[in-house]
Amino acid sequence: MDIAARGLLRTRIEGLVILLVAGGYLWETFNIPDFYQLPDTPGPKTFPELLGLVFAVMGLWLLISPSDIMARIRAKRDGTAAAVAAEPSAAAPSGGLLARIGLDWHFVALWAVVLAYLWFMPDLGFPVATFLLLVLFTRLLGEPRWHVLIGLALAVTIVVYVGFKYGLNVRLPLGVLEFLPI
Repeated sequence: MDIAARGLLRTRIEGLVILLVAGGYLWETFNIPDFYQLPDTPGPKTFPELLGLVFAVMGLWLLISPSDIMARIRAKRDGTAAAVAAEPSAAAPSGGLLARIGLDWHFVALWAVVLAYLWFMPDLGFPVATFLLLVLFTRLLGEPRWHVLIGLALAVTIVVYVGFKYGLNVRLPLGVLEFLPI
């Protein structure tokens, strides 16, 4: 199997895994009891349902997207546009353990960040955990400028927190920022 086909297969598997995790996540949101829901107010199911839908759409897109689009995205991210245009070699992948089993370190790192977010968010609180998640995600996706990383993560965190707290009336955990009157 050539490098391009292996990359396409890995992308399809990543999409399937993301879609299955999103499906399980959405299934669990339906188990939230209705007595937490206030009439005519978005309740505790709103955020998990939106997040699950976003992940499901992303996984479905990776699963069914055309292969040439995925090859261009991967080449641009990895800086290997010239290597994609060249004839792929049939040599076995070299490098560390992840390369030998066909995993991209970006994929593993992104999932590690997501799992760490889910684990630490109740203790750190939504604002701090989300800020860190966005900084790490944006960095892993290739943004090298720290002022852009921090500014973007801070702006998105504030907009999301204010939107959920004041717009949707959803209480998000503050964690280490509990002492602040926000």
